[in-house]
Amino acid sequence: MSVTRVQEWVLIGCGLIAHADEIIDIGEWDEMLRLLAEVVSGDDADVWKTLLADQDAVEERFASLTPPAEEHHEEILRRCWSMALVDGGDSEIEATVYERVARAVGADDAQATQWRESWTEQALHRAELTAGLAAAFANLDGELGFNEAIHFDNLLERLPLPMGRRLELSNLLHKPPKLGPLENALAKLTSDQRVQVLHQLVPLINASERGGREQRAFLDLAKKVGVPPATIEALLDGHQA
Repeated sequence: MSVTRVQEWVLIGCGLIAHADEIIDIGEWDEMLRLLAEVVSGDDADVWKTLLADQDAVEERFASLTPPAEEHHEEILRRCWSMALVDGGDSEIEATVYERVARAVGADDAQATQWRESWTEQALHRAELTAGLAAAFANLDGELGFNEAIHFDNLLERLPLPMGRRLELSNLLHKPPKLGPLENALAKLTSDQRVQVLHQLVPLINASERGGREQRAFLDLAKKVGVPPATIEALLDGHQA
């Protein structure tokens, strides 16, 4: 399977965290497929899907990996920890698996913990940005559809936010923020974080019952923040009913 050593660590590390509670939920598997789409295609993608769906196979592959160069520790662990945050927030068992991956790559324990805490805090910021973008797109044409409202609520449930803040952000659906400042904030994220945020919005974008205005605006947003149109088109197509 033609992936680099770093990509293999990311995929296997994410697989371990996704299997941490012995159940891969829809959001985790969806994120896994997005990660796969970044690095593999064709028959290789099918092989990886089969491997990552099997917890025993993931464990076996993990046991065979050799530590990557120190310069890649932070990136690998950041991508792995992002998997813990796609289902509404991290858990103690996911943190334990993260620490296991950190030890395997050879990262310093204290540094790995500091990174995780920092990434969790940054994830709260991205969650609020994602909620704001979702509310703005749900109201883009001046009308809030039932399906859009449902997808907004579902998105809020998955975001790594405290319950009280989640309730506060639910009000954005009726008082949406302007897109401009949100675009600027999105552009400041790393490339994979930008794609991850946009990926979370796709079900809501596709839920509009009044034409393709949202999709066109979504593609325009992706272009403004430096995400290739082909990447977003693939995400949109992948979520079509």
